[in-house]
Amino acid sequence: LWNNNTFWLQHILGTPLYNYYLRLCGARISLNTHIYTTTIDAPWLLEIDDGSWIANETYLNCLYFNDDNTFKLSPIRIGSNCSIGTRSILFDGVDMKNNIIVQPMSSVTGFVASETIIDGEQHKSLPSHVSIVQSNRSFFIWHKIYQIIVIISIICIHCALLILVYKVYSVGQIPLLINIAFCWTLWSIIGCFISLLLLKFIVGPCAAGEIYPIASRLYLQKIWLRQLIVSSFHHAWLLSTTYDYLYPYVLRWLGAHIEENVKIAEIDTFLSCPTNLLKFEMGVTTFGGVSIVPTDLTFSGDHRVDQIVLGSHTNLANGCSILPGSCLAPETMIGNLTRVSRETKSKFREVLMGVPARTMPFQMSVTPKNQDQIKIIPFWHSCLSHYVSKCLLLSIYSFGGLVGGSIIHITLVCGLNRCRSNKRHEIVQQIIERMSQDYAQFICPFLGNTQWLIRLFRAYGAHIGENTIMPDISSITDYPLMSIGDNVRLNAGTQIQGHSFEQRILKLAPVSIGNSCILMSGSIVMAGCELMGNNRLYPLTLIMKNDQLPLNTDWKGLPAQSYTVKARLSRPTIIHDDLVKYQQGYETINKLFLWYERIASIYTSVNELQFMNYGYADMDEYIDDHTGYYSKKFYEQVLANVTLKDQNVLEINCGRGAGAAWCVHTHASHSYIGIDPSQDVINLCQRLYSTTPRLSFVVANATKHLPFENESIDIILCIQATHAFGERIAITQFANEVVRVLRPNGCLLWCDVCYMNESGILVYDLIENDELIIEEKTNITKNVLHALEIQNKSRTDFIQRYIQ
Repeated sequence: LWNNNTFWLQHILGTPLYNYYLRLCGARISLNTHIYTTTIDAPWLLEIDDGSWIANETYLNCLYFNDDNTFKLSPIRIGSNCSIGTRSILFDGVDMKNNIIVQPMSSVTGFVASETIIDGEQHKSLPSHVSIVQSNRSFFIWHKIYQIIVIISIICIHCALLILVYKVYSVGQIPLLINIAFCWTLWSIIGCFISLLLLKFIVGPCAAGEIYPIASRLYLQKIWLRQLIVSSFHHAWLLSTTYDYLYPYVLRWLGAHIEENVKIAEIDTFLSCPTNLLKFEMGVTTFGGVSIVPTDLTFSGDHRVDQIVLGSHTNLANGCSILPGSCLAPETMIGNLTRVSRETKSKFREVLMGVPARTMPFQMSVTPKNQDQIKIIPFWHSCLSHYVSKCLLLSIYSFGGLVGGSIIHITLVCGLNRCRSNKRHEIVQQIIERMSQDYAQFICPFLGNTQWLIRLFRAYGAHIGENTIMPDISSITDYPLMSIGDNVRLNAGTQIQGHSFEQRILKLAPVSIGNSCILMSGSIVMAGCELMGNNRLYPLTLIMKNDQLPLNTDWKGLPAQSYTVKARLSRPTIIHDDLVKYQQGYETINKLFLWYERIASIYTSVNELQFMNYGYADMDEYIDDHTGYYSKKFYEQVLANVTLKDQNVLEINCGRGAGAAWCVHTHASHSYIGIDPSQDVINLCQRLYSTTPRLSFVVANATKHLPFENESIDIILCIQATHAFGERIAITQFANEVVRVLRPNGCLLWCDVCYMNESGILVYDLIENDELIIEEKTNITKNVLHALEIQNKSRTDFIQRYIQ
């Protein structure tokens, strides 16, 4: 019911009328909030205080699928004067305090303290020299009157348009079905033309760098009115198809700088932003789901517009967001679910992925410019296919009635989808696609989250198991390539696709989703992927082409990395014989781990805290030069009797990556991989050392599973990591994984505190087994303590400056 009502709700977004409507649905919302999203699964669980602003396409997910085929509902509480950017996802219980800024495409769960900036997965405290002082966001009386007058005017324009079309319908003596289909097409053409006139002459252009407070007339005219016009005439623009011939010409007429050979999949998002600030150079391609964000937020909560420049032959993949001020170099590839902003620095032929966008160590293949499988659709083809498809649609329902027509429509669409052919004439193919779109628009909204939708996918050719839940028809594409197991759950906004356009070249590959997988909102599974089963993808996770996810693993991030859920410290869930003693040790380890992650996510300076080991010093050394000298000597000592040349090296719990980078620069290893259980730590390593050859970083927990093939590693380096593993069983599991991935005659270089938790148990007794034999032991305790003593002052100063 809610989803079928969203088109009408688009007309009152960002007004007090929408707030009243949500209140009627049970939400506890202040009348001075500004809400532009309709993606709400349980509105009665919302609580939003005064002055908060929530952008369009934000997901407010109170529904959470558990791993045992049950679900839970959790409230979402948003304090006063919060700003939540577009395509952000709030899920699994949210308690946000006041004056919080959530950057676009961020995921939020749990408690968020006041004056926090959430950027992707990172929570940043506000810099000391900056304060979030929100400008007045209250709805003034003139504000409300202006919005009501505009909404009534839009309704009058639609009425006048319908009257005009009716006059045309009344003139000729044409068969009824043909006449209605012609009037439908005419209404779409005139509707597109009227919307362009309104955008050109009523909304008008914007100046680069202008800032609009929410409670200002310019914000209402330049931002709110533009989005209202585009959403209100959305159905008229369904006349055009993807990559329509007219799209570049329309944008040029509205003031955009569009060069030749620019291909645009969907025009709505470009009409929703100030078009005169767009500059697309030759050969730009934008795929479906791209969002051109109209404004970015200042610390005071105001909205700023700015120019967006896309260099020649730039590609924007599905689901990416481009913010004002973005400037991309030629031949840049923007990956799925990536956020590009004015802070993004791009270079020629780079691949950018992530939130925020960062350079990936991928190489774009050189594709001849004349290889292009994206065909431009002439406008008359669009009009003809629209007209014929509407004739067929009206004929079906006039012949069979509502029930019989629906059955005929389903049968026809399923049959045409099952026998697709590339040899059909272009117009015939467009007519078939139009009929499928009509079915998706008029019938499928009633099938979402039901087993009828699953039966429809099976009729289309997909292989789907029992008790699977999918929210809508767009959840999967390329139906014959889909194989989905039992008890799979998809949240709204998730997509599984069996195709990719790589530099405008179409490629297809099958996708396999195992039993009991849960794909949360905003996740994308690309062609060729295989999820083995019982996998959870957290919001805004991208599973890249041909990835394979092992059984019973959770994944998160862009690109996806293995993710270990951390238990809440206040509620230990593991049962132990000596519960009190265990909880104390459990909380100590986890609190240290939380500090570790906090340091990684916030303290990103490369001048201090490069190394996190204790260090090694000769007994006659006494000078602390603050350069990590003693930490490097620690590595030298561990590596004293081995060579890394031409070896595949793995470092356990690599920390901030400085040791790994030093080893790669000092020793000519064939490859060097650093793993760490913290996503924030790995993000930092990838950002700092993305250009270092032969060095890579992966999220992994060594006490559970090392994501490497059997006998694939020559040397494993484990420096001061096992003391944080906690339990004996964790160290034993670590040793088993080491044995599995080490090659014959490979070696484990281990250095740490010998005794475990003051228990008298030697750690290397737990590590040693039949296949892992200790060949050499060296006691360096005195040297480590001496290094700690030398560095005591500098490290104490750091802790006092930062931690406290």
